[in-house]
Amino acid sequence: MQLTEDLAERLLLSCSALTRSATAAATGPGLSLTQARVLGNLDRGGPQRISRLTALEGCAQPTMTGLVSRLEDTGLVRRTPDPADARAVLVELTDAGREELLANRRRLRGPLTRALHDLPADPGDLERLTRLLEEITHHLDTGRTTRVAP
Repeated sequence: MQLTEDLAERLLLSCSALTRSATAAATGPGLSLTQARVLGNLDRGGPQRISRLTALEGCAQPTMTGLVSRLEDTGLVRRTPDPADARAVLVELTDAGREELLANRRRLRGPLTRALHDLPADPGDLERLTRLLEEITHHLDTGRTTRVAP
């Protein structure tokens, strides 16, 4: 069990450092990490209630409400009535928000692409590593979606 916990901790630290390093190495203005995560959640999951976004980000509802308001002010998201509940609203990604998210991903992947190119690793190993990380993320997301209330 200890070996798995140690590997899990190393993986968390490595992924966090990877994100920080890629963000620091990227040039030009871009989204904050939190803004990018919220837009990414909307891109992957479609329109969401603020309470759902709050749960996904692990923040307080007033914090998410403020973030969504700022994203709405810049035209990256919009609020629409929730057809399932007239009292609630859904937050959805706009076309401008999707474009900004894609531009941000391009900006961040540049330094990572260069770093991967410079590695003496086999491209097949990198592909297997990427697939494994995708599987781990999917497993975590699947478990999270069953625990988080709408």
